[in-house]
Amino acid sequence: MRFKTLNTISIIAAITFCLSCNYSKPESNTDDFIYGGDFSILKKMEDSGGIYKVNGQANDALEIFKDNGYTYGRVRIFHTPNMEGPVCNSLEYTIALSRKIKNAGMKIMLDFHYSDTWADPQKQFKPKAWEGLSFETLTDSVYQYTKHVMEAMSNAGLMPDMIQVGNEIRPGMIWPDGLIYKESGEDWESFCTLVKAGIKGVNDVTGELNIPIIIHNDQGADFEGCKYFYDNIIEQGVEFDIIGLSYYPWWHGTFNELENNLSKLSQTFSHDIMIVETAYYANGYYPEPEEWVLDIQPFPPTEQGQYDFLITLDSIARQYPKLKGILYWEPEGLYIPESKVWFIGRSLFDKNGNAFKGIHAFKKEESNS
Repeated sequence: MRFKTLNTISIIAAITFCLSCNYSKPESNTDDFIYGGDFSILKKMEDSGGIYKVNGQANDALEIFKDNGYTYGRVRIFHTPNMEGPVCNSLEYTIALSRKIKNAGMKIMLDFHYSDTWADPQKQFKPKAWEGLSFETLTDSVYQYTKHVMEAMSNAGLMPDMIQVGNEIRPGMIWPDGLIYKESGEDWESFCTLVKAGIKGVNDVTGELNIPIIIHNDQGADFEGCKYFYDNIIEQGVEFDIIGLSYYPWWHGTFNELENNLSKLSQTFSHDIMIVETAYYANGYYPEPEEWVLDIQPFPPTEQGQYDFLITLDSIARQYPKLKGILYWEPEGLYIPESKVWFIGRSLFDKNGNAFKGIHAFKKEESNS
């Protein structure tokens, strides 16, 4: 997430931008642009009795997404999760969920967290199994673990189609060893050594398949922040294919700032770009401005507002040829107390499994040409 203070000029710019929007859907879904969702809790939802419906008709969740233009499923993996609530993405769970995604005719983006639980800019907890290791042994453990997961996926016939090495790793990963901003100064070398170990673990299994590697920075609307991060890891010799971004307006900035970032990243780097995380509220709730939350609300947090957000984001993304796709984070959330997965209001379904209008935002009418 991006941390900054929004001034009055930025607020006015955001309002002006939204009032002048005249975005509409691209007409056809026949190109290679990727639409996907992070379906990491889908199996937990279904195992807990969740039912998904469109216009009152129940259907398989992945079939609903596929019918609405989704071609990719993103799946996170934790090292040794406690399996409580959403912290359920063990290797066994990941394989089972990935099989469902493949069987639905979708492709897989595998997201390594290198933690037993959530990894993001606020926390990158080292797996308990790796505590107390020397840096050399830790680096080898990252390699061996990554290689083991990739071999397991391959042996199951579920080789991922894209692989994310680390999740929102702008401040580093596997802290404190891979923390970039240490009291002694910036430590890009240690961080990048761990990232390269993960990439090597992928490449030593995938070989000539040339599966794209994503490096994920959360700063979807901050060009200077993104440039500083990617310049440094490239200088350290990290080889990757896709710049992965998160974009949540209340954390990251306005649509204008997003466009500025996409435009300048496209000009500055040879890499492809993907928005690997985005979402919008539909249940009336919206985060109140505070130290880490920006005073930016491009649309009301309603069913229509969620839909309008996605239509606008899609139209912006389509302006930049290097931007290859958008993935919605946790579109499959339901309110099932026994699952211990919280319902946070950004799902594309209501609490009872009824699809919101936003489920259709990425579905394109086939062109007649």
